[in-house]
Amino acid sequence: MPKKSLDEILKLFRPTDTLAVPLATGQPMALMNALSNRTNWKRLEIFTGLLGFPYPILTHPNVHMTSGYYGPIERYLNEQGSNMEYLPANFSGFEYYALKTKPRIIAATLSAPDKEGFLTFSAHCGAIDRPFRAALKNPEQIAIAEINPQAPVVYGHPDYGDNKIHQSELTHYFEADQTQMELPAIESTETEKKIADNVMSLIEGGATLQFGIGGIPNEIASKLAAGPLSDFGIHSEMISDGFLKMFEAGKISNRNKGIFESQSVFTFALGSRALYDFLDERNGKNKRQAVCLPVTIVNDPSIIAKNKNMVSINSGLMVDFAGQVCSEAIGLKQYSGVGGQLQFVEGAYNAPSGKSIMCIKSTATVNGKLISNIVPTLPPGSIISTPRHFTQYVVTEYGVADLYGVSDEKRGEKLIAVAHPDFRDELMEQYRQIKIKYYKS
Repeated sequence: MPKKSLDEILKLFRPTDTLAVPLATGQPMALMNALSNRTNWKRLEIFTGLLGFPYPILTHPNVHMTSGYYGPIERYLNEQGSNMEYLPANFSGFEYYALKTKPRIIAATLSAPDKEGFLTFSAHCGAIDRPFRAALKNPEQIAIAEINPQAPVVYGHPDYGDNKIHQSELTHYFEADQTQMELPAIESTETEKKIADNVMSLIEGGATLQFGIGGIPNEIASKLAAGPLSDFGIHSEMISDGFLKMFEAGKISNRNKGIFESQSVFTFALGSRALYDFLDERNGKNKRQAVCLPVTIVNDPSIIAKNKNMVSINSGLMVDFAGQVCSEAIGLKQYSGVGGQLQFVEGAYNAPSGKSIMCIKSTATVNGKLISNIVPTLPPGSIISTPRHFTQYVVTEYGVADLYGVSDEKRGEKLIAVAHPDFRDELMEQYRQIKIKYYKS
């Protein structure tokens, strides 16, 4: 079918409708911004996450958004009273949700077609690839492609669709020249640098790495790029500028993985323009060395566990003596999302010589008061992101606590050793009381 104008695309929507779009760089920004040009909304339901922009449509009283992952924009809109809700699901669950609920419209950013007419899902295969293809085949659904010349051309794996689709398969598409969502460079704090130093003691050359999102994983990647270790593999939900630093430093070979040999595997990229330029096959730098696969492949714990020396590096907010980790919420208030954390924790935990590492700052400041992030029990209502039976290494700026094979009675002692010194005496007394009441009564 011929290319449409954005105004023609908007006419596809009904006053009462459902729409699903990907996270972050996969979001069709021109379409999302243009939705506010319609004023006759009765109820528009949008499913997405990790917003790249505070789209005006999300402040409309008849528009309701369900987010699978809160970022700064979701938190802001929620505080401003928008109709914002969180879907408790891991990243793979977003794909299952879209396939099961079948939103009437699915829209995504695609790269410009090549000379053979193939477009890619660019740097975000994520949870959109399969739902988008399914919508193209379902007469009850509409699949909209926002073709962006600035979106990098990124390939995948032939067994999983190669992250591309032919223009002849598209029924509704338009072109919008948009800059990609970028992550600003943030200087690591001294605490984050100390945590990164402690994590470095657990990483060996030749390991396959997964990095979460945030300052600590980026700092670790920077240290690995500058350090003596090499021959790393990458199997990660997300890649960012830390990956690029390691690649340019010659630290990534992907030859010791055990699965997806010779290729870095990810399901979405979020970073700087330099990262997108590297990934873009039109620039000739990538050459399929980094490939974008569906989230249900990249984040499958059974697939992750096939990697040799798999090291999963993620961040948490708080941990209790049992080893339960809260990573996504502060009490009942949603802060981010579980994403693929537990899937990679489980995969690394079960991988040959695998290591699951959880980075947690020892303290936080709440209402001007310093509190310990290592606690006897999590506060009532706390959301558990990683359960105790998968928690292995807990790393703070004060050291490493290895909980693997450690009984429930002895875990508190291990964690107190890496707590902030100002809280250790208090924590030891609480630990003693717990042992008397629950373990040695």
